[in-house]
Amino acid sequence: MATSSHIEPGSWRIVLEATEVRLTTSGRKGLRLLYAPPRLDGSFYLRPGGPADADPRPGGGLAGFDLRLPLAAPRRGEPPALLWEAAELDRDGHGRLRFGGRELRAPVSAVCAAVPGGRPYVKIVLETVFSSADLRLPATAGWLRPRPVTLRLFSEIRPATAAWR
Repeated sequence: MATSSHIEPGSWRIVLEATEVRLTTSGRKGLRLLYAPPRLDGSFYLRPGGPADADPRPGGGLAGFDLRLPLAAPRRGEPPALLWEAAELDRDGHGRLRFGGRELRAPVSAVCAAVPGGRPYVKIVLETVFSSADLRLPATAGWLRPRPVTLRLFSEIRPATAAWR
């Protein structure tokens, strides 16, 4: 796992025990879980003046992210991970998803908020929706008709001090 911040690389860490990633779709019987990756690797990129700073000047926040989400039982020849990334997220509002040789660009809803207190942290929530036909994930391979797939991530980043390790 790599971490990154506008202050200096390694000054923040992703709190894996407070992180949840789910890929879901809706079917006849309601919400269906496709994947719940057990971990993620990657980085979140914060702009100065964002939620992690005491300086409240405008323009800060979540600038982007670069995440690798391992998926179970990939098809032969494809990597076992879904790559999700965004640069200039706070300005563009879109991210890229890659799986195997397929790639798509989709809108990303993002919330990045500082949670104050004795042990402050930054809460990050990301969500995107894409067609199952666009990436052909293994769990959707047998579907006759494309369906919308929702990718949702909840995470926290905290200062990488000895108290949080």
